[in-house]
Amino acid sequence: QLQAFAPLTRSFMAFHLSRLRAARGGGCKMDRLRSLHFVPGGSQKFLDKALASRADALIIDLEDSVLPAEKPAARAEVAKWMRSTQWGDKTVCVRINPLDTQLWEEDVEMTMQAEKPDMLVVPKVSSRDDLEKLGETLSKVEQKLGRQVGGTTVLPIVSEVPEAPLRANEIAKHPRVEAITWGAEDLSAELGAKRRRDGAGEYLEVFQLCRSLTLLAAKGAKVQAIDTVYTNLKDLDGLRSESEKSADTGFDGKLTIHPDQIDVVNAAFSPSQKEVAEAKELLEAAKSQPGAFRFKGQMVDIPHFKQAQRILDRADFAGESSKSAEPWPEGPYHGKWLEELTEGLVIPHALTRTVTETDNVIFTTMTLNPARLHLDYESAKATQFGKPLVNSMFTVALLVGMSVLETTHGTTIANLGFEEVLFPRPVFFGDTLRAETEIIKNRPSSSNPSRGIVTFEHRAFNQKGELVCKARRNAMMRKRPSNL
Repeated sequence: QLQAFAPLTRSFMAFHLSRLRAARGGGCKMDRLRSLHFVPGGSQKFLDKALASRADALIIDLEDSVLPAEKPAARAEVAKWMRSTQWGDKTVCVRINPLDTQLWEEDVEMTMQAEKPDMLVVPKVSSRDDLEKLGETLSKVEQKLGRQVGGTTVLPIVSEVPEAPLRANEIAKHPRVEAITWGAEDLSAELGAKRRRDGAGEYLEVFQLCRSLTLLAAKGAKVQAIDTVYTNLKDLDGLRSESEKSADTGFDGKLTIHPDQIDVVNAAFSPSQKEVAEAKELLEAAKSQPGAFRFKGQMVDIPHFKQAQRILDRADFAGESSKSAEPWPEGPYHGKWLEELTEGLVIPHALTRTVTETDNVIFTTMTLNPARLHLDYESAKATQFGKPLVNSMFTVALLVGMSVLETTHGTTIANLGFEEVLFPRPVFFGDTLRAETEIIKNRPSSSNPSRGIVTFEHRAFNQKGELVCKARRNAMMRKRPSNL
């Protein structure tokens, strides 16, 4: 009986090798999507953070995260992003507005550019007819832009209206579909559900049904299955648990809504070293076997070989993705490390500064300080100084700033506070200040050997060599890392 599996085993191995070669040569529509991260349309701050992340795909959102009155401006900004942003290896998606509104066509026509986006996320899809309608418009826009007609893929959300989940199978088989996902928030509103999860944090039955139908439809259509968002942003352990269960079930990836979620999700949907080693061992053993055989105490055959190859495919992708998404670079380090800041060391600082009238006026007004001594020139004439004084808070801020380059630049963890600040002499417009720093104390941490607390005494002098400010502060400092 086992001999009967031999032709199937050999055929499977030969087929899969050829499929891998085709995929590596560009035969696949799109890379595997582990993490798809939402970015509010038009918010440059959130886009910059997302670009620096390890997310496999970015979903630029024109639907829920943009207020109705702000949609035209957001749409125009997103169109500019599509033309000018350097996306690297990330898959670029735009979530358009629902197809039963008057907004989606403008979303498509404005944001579709010569090369980006790669994919559209389509909310509130109720049937395959919705995708046919979208596809007609997409084809016209693609032709107008000189893009491959049919080349822009879609990711429909197949559970936001009650009729959609039972049609997920037909929706997933539309030729433009790259992946499908589901969501509980809009559906719960449609159903009038009071809550989505039970006391243990598990989805209630109707939402779990939608999740399962999404997975089955995706696998039946041979597209990627993407799990929905985890909305408790502070509960990374809960996110990890849910993501790992999703991956165990067969989902390919998960939507994220906060940068802290991305690495957790990527890890959950990437095979462990143990899984990779066992998959390699199984496939190597299969080469010398005539068919089904006993492996580590259980019978294995073609389904096991397929699963092992999927694990290796995922491991290959995870490895390539991590190479192309290096963490945001640190350095250069001009400051001194904890072990270099020996007690008694005096550090002269290279940067000097001539204080101007503009410095004083801007700093004083920005900090809402109404003191007449700094701003009322007539009043200042009647003082013992005969002229305005420079705001002393500006002086101490300037002193600390001048000290950073040679002391804490790139080597500090946190400023812990000031012990003492003195102003022995006033500072006037036109004074040129220089600074020096003495190390008063150096206390390595007893609980964390990679850091310690240093007490600095910063001193500022004017052009006459007179001390005008002295400040003692404590900072948490890093030891030099082993790789530097």
